[in-house]
Amino acid sequence: MKINVLSKTTCGCTVFSTLVFTLGISAESLATTIAYTNDADFDLGVLNSVNYTSPNSNQLQLSAIGETFPILWVANAGEDSVSKIDTDNDCEDARYSTWFESTFHGAYSGPAPSRTAVDVEGNVFVANRHFDGKPASIMKILSEGGIDRNGNGVIDTSVDTNGDCSIDRTSPTEFIPPVDLNSDGILQTNEIADERIAWIVPVGENNGLGRSLCIGTDGNIWVGLFNRREYYKISSVDGSVLSGPIATTGSLTPYGCLVDGDGILWSASLSSRLGILDTNNNTWLDTLTFSGSSYGIAIGNGKVYLGNSGRDFREYDPKMPDDNDPTTGTFTLAPLSNSNFGLSVDGEGFIVGGTSNVTRVDAAGNRLWLTSNPGSSSIGVIPDSKNNVWAVNLSSHNVTKFDKDTGNVLLLKPVGRNPYTYSDATGIAARTVTDPTGIWTVIGDGGAPDTIWDKVSWNTEPEGQVPTGASITVSVRAANTSPELALLPFTPVTNGTNNLAISGRFIDVRTVLRPNDQNESPILSDLVLNTLEDALSCDLDNNNEVNILDINLFRPHRNTPAGPNEPLDIDRNGVINKLDARKCVLECTNSRCAASS
Repeated sequence: MKINVLSKTTCGCTVFSTLVFTLGISAESLATTIAYTNDADFDLGVLNSVNYTSPNSNQLQLSAIGETFPILWVANAGEDSVSKIDTDNDCEDARYSTWFESTFHGAYSGPAPSRTAVDVEGNVFVANRHFDGKPASIMKILSEGGIDRNGNGVIDTSVDTNGDCSIDRTSPTEFIPPVDLNSDGILQTNEIADERIAWIVPVGENNGLGRSLCIGTDGNIWVGLFNRREYYKISSVDGSVLSGPIATTGSLTPYGCLVDGDGILWSASLSSRLGILDTNNNTWLDTLTFSGSSYGIAIGNGKVYLGNSGRDFREYDPKMPDDNDPTTGTFTLAPLSNSNFGLSVDGEGFIVGGTSNVTRVDAAGNRLWLTSNPGSSSIGVIPDSKNNVWAVNLSSHNVTKFDKDTGNVLLLKPVGRNPYTYSDATGIAARTVTDPTGIWTVIGDGGAPDTIWDKVSWNTEPEGQVPTGASITVSVRAANTSPELALLPFTPVTNGTNNLAISGRFIDVRTVLRPNDQNESPILSDLVLNTLEDALSCDLDNNNEVNILDINLFRPHRNTPAGPNEPLDIDRNGVINKLDARKCVLECTNSRCAASS
């Protein structure tokens, strides 16, 4: 490589000469390695729906019992907010406003959020139904990080500052409502003050009444409008409309939905109708009728379950007969399932539901337990990451937690006014049916600030395997501190590819396992992180010291693009700039360097 070198003559004049050299130390020889390959290594991270259970030790595979995130999202319809409940420690960690603050108005007036849907990354989407005649609005709340709208360098967001496990709506540090900057009464994204909220968008026409919301197999969002009898597909990235309106048939009024692993959207209707939409081609397939009514909806065990107040729930088996036509299945009545509004299928395949009583029933119809709910007017019944059961109680403004094995009441916890959630509020359906996933996350420590991470490799051992149709995907982010790390997005990486071009002491690695259609799990045998140590990289002329000659090499090349093997691109970010020079000044072994920077 040829680089112009600035030097000084005895007359003090600047002249150019040419220095021909190569970087004498290869990336491989400088690399240090962090390897995860045995059970103890995998335990350094967080395992969710993956395991290393014997006899399949020292590797990760998908768990037979599905899991989701330890977070329950409860829409408080009477105050236009969403509570974020940590289901492990039973605390309300945050509460987010879904519209401008107003007086309490009950569950069936105003914006009145209800349906929530959690994606496989833990982000939540919330539908404001809008009984006020406005278009339905959909809000995205991030699971972590945020958008620094005010540029103060931190994410201003709701947090339980006093540690009492509840959010105080009157505290400006615990609850951050939006501000109507233009006084038009319509919430726009730029008016959102809580910076963990990504965006809000209107969907459809006025008075559409957004009563249906679910995640598709591609991670995008489906919104059903009750009054308009139509569905829209919107982007999970920015809320833009990708498809729609798609009209329903047979007078079906969307009242909740879920998408199965084949991409079939199943729609409840608040009537004796079940809607079927093929999200693979955005086509409405059919509207089926049955005896009874559909309020809540759940999927699991290859079936669709429909909750109906005052009656046992209905099952629909789309593979009876097994003719590859989801519209020709069979309805049956599930005995001993108890009176149900909302219902769900947990990670073990049990159906949970109820109203004044809450029950857990296995797939064959056997009741495990039936427990009276101390809360009143239960609307939704939802399993958490450990398959304990939560009931959302509309009239008593709280949630109840039940032990999954015994049905014993573990907790009665206040939330916001008129909680009204009975959808996939923990993401259990999305994580076990719509897009079955197991996730392992781990943070590697490079040992020093601005560590350059060179590559990530996995399945370098023969035990690693990915059956046809299954997948292992890895994404990373890096920063010098844990708080900085949480603010960054993950970036997908390719197995074994050098020059990641990211730096920071800590690297956060997110590995996602997905099965194939035959439910065969991929095997992660190992994961290896390589760093590119740069302690000697500033010795650009290879004379065993970092001095003014090395620093001066940057001047004629500042703010120029750099290739993957460019010696002057010290931080490997693809451009030669003052940050590269500054890093070398800090490593300088000659006091004159500081003056030349």
